[in-house]
Amino acid sequence: MLTLLLSLRYVMALASVGVIAASSLMFWEGLSAIGKAFVQVRTNPDQVIVAAVLQGVDKLLFAVVLVIFGCAITVGFVVSSTANWRAQLPPWMLIEGVAELKNLFFQMIILYLVVHFVTLVAELEEMPDWNALVLPVSILLLAAAMKIIATTHGSSRHVAETSDVNRSSAGDD
Repeated sequence: MLTLLLSLRYVMALASVGVIAASSLMFWEGLSAIGKAFVQVRTNPDQVIVAAVLQGVDKLLFAVVLVIFGCAITVGFVVSSTANWRAQLPPWMLIEGVAELKNLFFQMIILYLVVHFVTLVAELEEMPDWNALVLPVSILLLAAAMKIIATTHGSSRHVAETSDVNRSSAGDD
């Protein structure tokens, strides 16, 4: 029975391969969008170029986050945690549990929404309506929810490290 349960971790390997494949697709889309921006440099106004570059950067950032997410799934849930090479990995690849993976996913969503909002503002030719405030308010609410979840569960090593750095820099004043 234990062997059957341990073999289920290879299903997580399929999820990791899928995430890495999705990241390669996003890399392709991002590079394609930036390539189109290079083509439009001579014919279109500045605003269109800025929006195209921001869309490309948005897709590239999302691809990078997907790579981090895929590596974290593999290292955290597929590979044995007693492996000697695990100590040589960078800290961003090490996930301690599902709670930290959820926190990473929260950060990924917030990053995507911020870049998406900046892209939308860059595409506008006139002043935005008050309805445009929905996206930044939702970003703030998601960030607050992420902070609350991370502090109540004590699950995120990254949030704790940031708090320690802030406390030590406050003591230096």
